[in-house]
Amino acid sequence: MCGGRTAAGSKEYTQEFVQNVNTVLQKHNGMFVEDFEVKFEFDRELVMHLDNWIRFAAVSQTKNLAFDLVPDEFRGRGDRYLLPAELLDCRTTSRLRSIQLSFVSIILPPRFNGFPKLRKLDLHLVHVTAKDFQDMLSSCSNLEWLSIVRCHLDDELKVDHPLSCLLHLHIAHCEITKIKFNAMKLKTFVYRGECLPIDLSQSSELKDVHLYLDDLTLDHALTTFPTALPTVQSLTLKALAPLKMPRLLLQNPGKFSQLKYLDLDLMIIHEDAGNSLSLASYLRAAPLIEKLELHFGSFALPYNGWEPIRSLPGCRLNYLKNLNAMGFMGSTGQLEFLLHAVENAPALEVLTLDPACRFNVDHQGRTYFTEMVREIGIKHLGERVLPTTKLCVL
Repeated sequence: MCGGRTAAGSKEYTQEFVQNVNTVLQKHNGMFVEDFEVKFEFDRELVMHLDNWIRFAAVSQTKNLAFDLVPDEFRGRGDRYLLPAELLDCRTTSRLRSIQLSFVSIILPPRFNGFPKLRKLDLHLVHVTAKDFQDMLSSCSNLEWLSIVRCHLDDELKVDHPLSCLLHLHIAHCEITKIKFNAMKLKTFVYRGECLPIDLSQSSELKDVHLYLDDLTLDHALTTFPTALPTVQSLTLKALAPLKMPRLLLQNPGKFSQLKYLDLDLMIIHEDAGNSLSLASYLRAAPLIEKLELHFGSFALPYNGWEPIRSLPGCRLNYLKNLNAMGFMGSTGQLEFLLHAVENAPALEVLTLDPACRFNVDHQGRTYFTEMVREIGIKHLGERVLPTTKLCVL
């Protein structure tokens, strides 16, 4: 709505924006406005105008509302725009289908009646108490899509009331202590942040899960996630992960009883690169796995030819058909894991090795290293795969 005549962030720019918005609203006065969106950096001087625009949306019977007020530099700022009572009035909340709110504060009124028709809720940098958050979500009986980003509750994010229509749940970078939802039809769950307790055990239709964690141990992953996510079929797991050779390899870890696709992208420190064989625990925990995407994210030296290659007891992977190893450097640990996988996968159709050079060398050195790694892969894995398995070294 603002032109390019004034500099962004200046007082003149803000005044021009307010004037343009008010001009547009005046032209639509008395009309039904289905979609209403405001995107501008929050400034305290805007509060009166924002309140008026909210009242306009309420009177115009808006169904899809978006207020994106995130400043370019939001870190360290404790101020927020406090949503006026007009937006939380039952006559307004009963009409809303979609809400996107950023850099606002929500305080529910004593007689809050909820959002009975709301289908999509997108919250970013919102100040709200854990109790108000739970009460608000519990009132969204038709909610299908929910995203919560940088909303710091310093408490549990818990909704005990059934959200029977919720299909998609996205939570990222929130300061919370636990996640618990009663969403029986949930199909997709995406989480970014610290490793914390997750309880979606009542989501019997949850198939697709993406976890991007600050850190993760092997023990925690295999003792917690199978119980918390019992019906997952496709799992993407990215984390900083220390690797040891734990006792779990010799025991029975929790089982992903329905998991078919696993995308593992684990950042491993150099000192743990030799323990890549411990990743076999993920295979033991997923007896029905059909496709594995493995990102070797650590620096490792290629196999020298004389170091002994360790092995583990057999673990049948009767359904594994496709294994893609990216970041392959031909190290001892990587070979140990891949040999374990191919020797226990009688139905493996394709094994793909995508070499990576993490040395600071010129193009010639990079080419030499890549060729050396390709030869290591072909020599040690080519003779172990079944004749029916296609070995692709990129």
